[in-house]
Amino acid sequence: MTFRVKALVCFVVASAVASLYWVSGHVMTQWPHFAVYLAAVVLSARMKVAVPRTEATMPLNFPFVLLGILQLSPLQAAVLAVSGAIAQWPFGNVAPASLVRLLFDASSAATATVLAWQTYASSLQPLSSETAPALALAAAVYLLIHSIPAALLQAFESGTAQSKQWRRELLLHTPFYIVSAMLAAAASFIGAQFGWMTSLLLIPLVYTAYRAYEAQMEIVRDRDRYIVETEALHLRTIEGLAMAVEAKDQNTHRHLMRVRLYVAELGKAMGLSKPQMQALATASFLHDIGKLAIPEHIINKPGKLTHEEFEKMKIHPVVGANILERVHFPYPVVPIVRSHHEAWDGSGYPDGLRGEDIPIGARILTAVDCFDALASERPYRRAMPIDEAMAFVKSKAGTQFDPVVVRLLEERYLQLEELARQQSEEMEPLRTDLLIERGAAPGAGFQPEQAASGSVEHDRPSRSESANALAAESLNLIAAASREAKAVFELSQMLGTSLSTRETSAMMSKRLQPLIPFDCFAVYLKSEESVKAQYIDGALAHAFSSQHIPLGEGLSGWVAQNERPIVNGNPTMETNYVVESGMLSENSSALSIPLFDSANAAFGVLSVYSSKHAAFSKDHLRILEAIQPKFSLSLENAFRFRNAEADARIDHLTQLVNMRYFSQQINAQVERAHATGQRFAVGVCDLNSFKAVNDRHGHLKGNDLLRAIAEGFRTCSGPADIVARMGGDEFAFLFPAMDESLTGTQLKRLDDAVQRACAGLRIEASISSSIGIAYYPDDGDTAEELLGKADREMYLSKQSFYRQRRRGEAGLFLVGSGSR
Repeated sequence: MTFRVKALVCFVVASAVASLYWVSGHVMTQWPHFAVYLAAVVLSARMKVAVPRTEATMPLNFPFVLLGILQLSPLQAAVLAVSGAIAQWPFGNVAPASLVRLLFDASSAATATVLAWQTYASSLQPLSSETAPALALAAAVYLLIHSIPAALLQAFESGTAQSKQWRRELLLHTPFYIVSAMLAAAASFIGAQFGWMTSLLLIPLVYTAYRAYEAQMEIVRDRDRYIVETEALHLRTIEGLAMAVEAKDQNTHRHLMRVRLYVAELGKAMGLSKPQMQALATASFLHDIGKLAIPEHIINKPGKLTHEEFEKMKIHPVVGANILERVHFPYPVVPIVRSHHEAWDGSGYPDGLRGEDIPIGARILTAVDCFDALASERPYRRAMPIDEAMAFVKSKAGTQFDPVVVRLLEERYLQLEELARQQSEEMEPLRTDLLIERGAAPGAGFQPEQAASGSVEHDRPSRSESANALAAESLNLIAAASREAKAVFELSQMLGTSLSTRETSAMMSKRLQPLIPFDCFAVYLKSEESVKAQYIDGALAHAFSSQHIPLGEGLSGWVAQNERPIVNGNPTMETNYVVESGMLSENSSALSIPLFDSANAAFGVLSVYSSKHAAFSKDHLRILEAIQPKFSLSLENAFRFRNAEADARIDHLTQLVNMRYFSQQINAQVERAHATGQRFAVGVCDLNSFKAVNDRHGHLKGNDLLRAIAEGFRTCSGPADIVARMGGDEFAFLFPAMDESLTGTQLKRLDDAVQRACAGLRIEASISSSIGIAYYPDDGDTAEELLGKADREMYLSKQSFYRQRRRGEAGLFLVGSGSR
């Protein structure tokens, strides 16, 4: 015992001795009354009623103690109270501490009885000798004096404040003590009128009251058991919902149970109320239920999320809160679920709450959820050691997490981790890799692979026929599986052999046809706001145009935006469907899946269409999803090759074609001209005095001028003409439809373009163009001959320019075989 406990026991015993000594002078009379009341007190001592939801009990021998106060001396009444306290004690426990507690209780009862007797005696005169009110006041004093030392002793022994519990029990006991006073007053009145033996009728009254009260308490206990069982069922239902989340998110193995243990212990340490604790326990299970609205490929992605994926992931607290709001929990679960990703400094989501505006349950759950996630294995990183995880959480105290919560977590995380480890060893994870052997077929039968022909036999088949049918069906399934595996393997091997998007798509369409019954095959590519058909093939190809489909609209637009497949959708909902074709109807079918790039972001859609109703099954979806990664990679490589090919033929400064591509086009034009006899012209241009622009204004200004001149050349050329940059300040032209009669006009436009570019950039320099022209077939019948002739003519023009400049003249200098 502590010093305070010893001091309290000594004080109570001393008070009892002093009280008994104080009233020892009163004459003890009416011994028959005393004997009868003593027997009644002892016999009814074991008749106690438990107070619901507390450990306290109500003794039913108290009315006889009050009769002693009414009819006997104070010392006799005190002996009755002490005898009742002793009779209630379990005599099987004779330990020293138990004997001290018995002495404490007996002393407390003696003191309370003496003070109650004094209160009764003192209040008779002010209350005009009204027995009942005076006795009720005495009973209240007895309760107060008897309960205060007991509450203090319990507080000293447990080390916690018991004032709240004492006040609660005081309110529960007070009506019983007042009723006991009324019963004792009634018995005393009957005894005074009809003889004191008649007052013994109080014994059956007390027993009847005890039985009635006990029956009522049994009803209360049944109701409490029902509430407990209902809460347990509620919790098991919540655990079932949590397992549904775990079944989708395989990264949360054992996570929910660990989080529940941690938040429960921290909630107790922070003194949360019972409703708050219930809400926290429920939220610890269901805080991630909103992930049911997140695509699985994002939740289980083996890598970091993209910006778009994170934007999608951020909706799960709001979705979870909306789901749970419909449940109407009797405690505040929804605010915790909605706010479990808020940050202490206001940088969290979805509402940007800060500080104590965040619900206390959410603050606890946020810190614990992060701590356990860091200490758990994830696809994109290995689990941190628990000490490093705690250090990380501590580093975020005051910014992301509540500092008080972090401090408590740091003090107790090793102890809680040991408890969580013990709990995890006893817990079996949810299994989804199950194989059910029983169940040969669904009640409605399997979907037939093709419509049966001929007559239908209605007679019941024999046992041997059924066995043969099952064997044949099994062989068909095995053969179908073999064909599927072979086709998928061959397709996977062939994909990637072509760097053409069209060839890759055509190969995919051809190889899929035996596996999936479609009439049209389409590949769409996704841009920022729409998807556009890159390849359409099949019998119903003319039912779809090549126009853009806005994201989110039609089947393919929806799949591209939501990154989820659609099975047996309505193909007429596609915005590029040509209604006038009449090839499809609302009963037709479509199967669409997203195509993901190496960053796991949707870059396109693969859609197959059929004129038949419900033509596609989940097996068809499975086949497409199995081939999708390889097909997507092949398309991605083809797009990269196409882009690289485009980069290889474009001059990056002017965005004109380069000489490699220009040479290919001249060769092709020569071949066409050989076949048709058509004349065409080739030009080579050099800018005069361009070096002066670089020297005076700098190379950046010179580059701006080259870009402006290139744009001017492109603008004044015809749609079939080709303009290329040879290098530096030299350009080349291919005019497929130009002859000598049009040369002067066209080349004047080119020189005007040079002058406009200089004026637009405010460059004051004598910039002009020297252009040499060669004509097919007069100046050559090969690309090399034509380019060589045009180049020589350009240099002759340049020489004339410098001679003229020395004489003070400048302008366009054209030299060509057709002008001489």
